[in-house]
Amino acid sequence: MPLQRIYHYTSVESLAMIFSTRKLRFSRLDGVDDMREAQTHAGVNFGKYFFVSCWTQQAEESIPQWSMYSHEMRGVRIELAEYPFHDAPLRPKAQWSGIQWSGDLLSPIPFEDLWGPTYFIAPMFLKKEHFAGAVDYVDDIQAVYDRSIRREIQSNGTVNLKIDGLPLLPRKKSSEWSFQKEYRFSLFAMPSLPAPPEGPGSKAFSETIGQFMSNSLVNNIDPGISHIDVTMAPDAFDNAVIRLGPLASAGTRVCVESLLAQFAPQARLERSALEGAVRARFR
Repeated sequence: MPLQRIYHYTSVESLAMIFSTRKLRFSRLDGVDDMREAQTHAGVNFGKYFFVSCWTQQAEESIPQWSMYSHEMRGVRIELAEYPFHDAPLRPKAQWSGIQWSGDLLSPIPFEDLWGPTYFIAPMFLKKEHFAGAVDYVDDIQAVYDRSIRREIQSNGTVNLKIDGLPLLPRKKSSEWSFQKEYRFSLFAMPSLPAPPEGPGSKAFSETIGQFMSNSLVNNIDPGISHIDVTMAPDAFDNAVIRLGPLASAGTRVCVESLLAQFAPQARLERSALEGAVRARFR
């Protein structure tokens, strides 16, 4: 069975950042092009907690995506293997106490990177089907959230959120966007306190962090970040293909060739199959 490939339309500037940092940026869902994805339900704006990296598995070039995401067809399309991340055993630091650990779970994000100063990345991504998959296009995305999320008030006054199918919610999108045939990686980050030096297993931290996260979510507290950068596999670019946009200039080609020579010498550069078939628009 041939290996699956994924494709991302972008600018040369973004390509340079991906090459130089060797990271893929996951952006907040409330900043993507479909404004209806950032749904607010039960008083919570879920768009600020989901982070996504958007691709497609459609090998045939897409004129709409060239137009929308590659600086007026003058950018590039990045082609990579379906899973460009490096999985390593998810293990806490040796000096962190109070954490019981058995066996190895493979993760694209190191244990210590799950915590930031203001957020915690919930490890739902450990299941590949939760971390990545094709977008499901629906006629009414609000109805999907309505069915999935409930706000319940307990007898003691405590408010709880009940959420069905949380990991798959960021892969729901309005059917008007189905032309994208999108394939998406997603993360869920909750507001959190920073992990203490002795680690998140410390008694004082572990006794308070669960309620802190729950209260923060119920009260719609911002996690304090606009993106999450995830490190790619060391060989992610070895079999990459960079395709120039249909209207890419000779100067763009020189820039991309320079980037490949410096950061991805084994990657391949291609011309667009639409080169010479699309007329530039003059303003």
